Amino acid sequence: MILLNNKKRGFTLLVSIIVTSMLLIISFVVVNVAYKQLVLANFNQESQYAFYNADSGIECAVYWDFKGGVSAFNAPISPTINCGGQLAPTSVSGATTTFSVTLTRGYFTVEVGKHPNGLTIINSKGYNTSSAGSNRKLERGETLTYTN
Repeated sequence: MILLNNKKRGFTLLVSIIVTSMLLIISFVVVNVAYKQLVLANFNQESQYAFYNADSGIECAVYWDFKGGVSAFNAPISPTINCGGQLAPTSVSGATTTFSVTLTRGYFTVEVGKHPNGLTIINSKGYNTSSAGSNRKLERGETLTYTN
């Protein structure tokens, strides 16, 4: 009779170890899903900063294209323009003018192409961070085309 009791005692320990292991695995899965949701939420927020920076670049370029009825991007080109209270030096290559502005959360670069037929093409790229070594640097871009 003593031998029968010894064989049945280990079964309870085995069941408790299996149940504990299953609960531990389930808790790891829940924590992993929650962590991924936090990373995605942060990614979406940073993507929004990059998009808003690109949009700010478009708005600044359009403002300077129509300010005072004379485009700042036609010859002779102004050496600097003011975007958001910051002076942005311009560089000219052919019919394209480029400038960059650093903001609180990132920066934007803008290329303004003025063509002889009156076509204007503005490409703006916004970034969520100014740090060159960031492994989470996001770029969002917008293009605006119009004739005036």
